[in-house]
Amino acid sequence: MHEYEDDAPPPEEPRHYAFLIWTSGAAILLAPSVLVWFVRLVALSMQCAPGPELCRGLALGGGLRDTLNLAWFVGDDTTVTFLIAIAAAIAALIAMRPLLAALTLLLMPGLALMVPTLAVSSALYEGCKASETGVGSCILWGEQMGMSVHRAAMTTGPIYDIAPYSFSLALMVGVIGFLFFRPKPEGQA
Repeated sequence: MHEYEDDAPPPEEPRHYAFLIWTSGAAILLAPSVLVWFVRLVALSMQCAPGPELCRGLALGGGLRDTLNLAWFVGDDTTVTFLIAIAAAIAALIAMRPLLAALTLLLMPGLALMVPTLAVSSALYEGCKASETGVGSCILWGEQMGMSVHRAAMTTGPIYDIAPYSFSLALMVGVIGFLFFRPKPEGQA
């Protein structure tokens, strides 16, 4: 018997790197949405009602507009969103986490659009309405919002478009992951 032929388990490094890849994909898809809610929660914590006036002397509307533009940049292109989600799901399968892979494909593409849309709907007021046609201007916390608010009204179509694909891909990856990529019990090789 050779000295390198022992029953030691293989190194965990590929799993570790795969989980880092999954984390990166999740961050790319969801971090812009979290930033939008961070700005919205700052306004809520400062007790600033949505409106055209500054929020306690701060132009928080500019921060909200910029984070919304970043969120729409990431979430609007459904092809790129799905490619990132598929890469993250494959990484989760390599890390032997089939449930995480299925949930990645089921939730992440939709959440990349729904979370900023909910933030916009919570910040609308009487003089600021989101319109699918992009008609009307909106000044929120001292800044002109441009199309960033109107794009929230345009997300219902893409959300409904990606839902069946997300569900079917998640089901397929979940079954494949359950059959081939689940961790082996202790004692089995």
